[in-house]
Amino acid sequence: MWREKIVCPHCGKLTEKGLFCKFCGKSLEVKSETPITEKTTPPTLPSEEALPPTPQEIVPPIQEVAEERKIVEQLSTFYNWRNKLLELFLQGEASLDVFLDIYKEYRARIQAVNEKRVQMLKEIEEKINELTVKLENLKIRHEVGEVPDRQYITEKLNIDRELSRLKPKMNILHNAFNVKIAEVPKFEAKIRELKEEVSEKGPSLGLKNEEIEMIISDLEEILENIQSLIEVHKRLTKELEKVELRYKVGELTSEEYETMKQKIQRQMEM
Repeated sequence: MWREKIVCPHCGKLTEKGLFCKFCGKSLEVKSETPITEKTTPPTLPSEEALPPTPQEIVPPIQEVAEERKIVEQLSTFYNWRNKLLELFLQGEASLDVFLDIYKEYRARIQAVNEKRVQMLKEIEEKINELTVKLENLKIRHEVGEVPDRQYITEKLNIDRELSRLKPKMNILHNAFNVKIAEVPKFEAKIRELKEEVSEKGPSLGLKNEEIEMIISDLEEILENIQSLIEVHKRLTKELEKVELRYKVGELTSEEYETMKQKIQRQMEM
């Protein structure tokens, strides 16, 4: 049956006339005919999709992510110690036997803590997938009329709240090296430099082939795991360049430019 549709004053989408928008869930009963926007919301350019928030932007209470931060901080400390140990050895400041003993110790500790991190990450990802499917199912049931508006809004808010709690945890666990997005390229360059030095100096420093292969494999694992952070850095850098260009051509005011620029820079420092 055909139902009259109106434009939601909050999200701007075409929705069926009623008490609530079926897309954003907000009330369609407003006193003003113009869309209501919050003063703190940065301007959205009509020619470009708004920059999607990264998980870091939704910050739950400290205790919500305490366990995840503890695991990552512990793991990143072991990685830093192992990398520093390797640097000292390559500079001739550690004997072969002592270096290998400590290196293997750090390697074992990294493996133990990383197993905990991977398990925690797996559980969170499974829960997020479960909630995402549940949300999609809820939307469909609401659209066909099985779920009434009030029930839909309540359940949707509960799911969104749980997703907002879980996503920051997932993001923290993905960054096993606890490195800021802005510093990721520098970190990657350092690991690549260590890899090259091990290949070049390893034999002359007394390392056996299997020992060289072990160390290079560890460094390659770091480079592989950091690729997701590299992609985030590239995306944010591109967004920043777009904002600067739009400002230079006059599309953005100084206030709009500073607001959008600071938002991206905050993400780079996370």
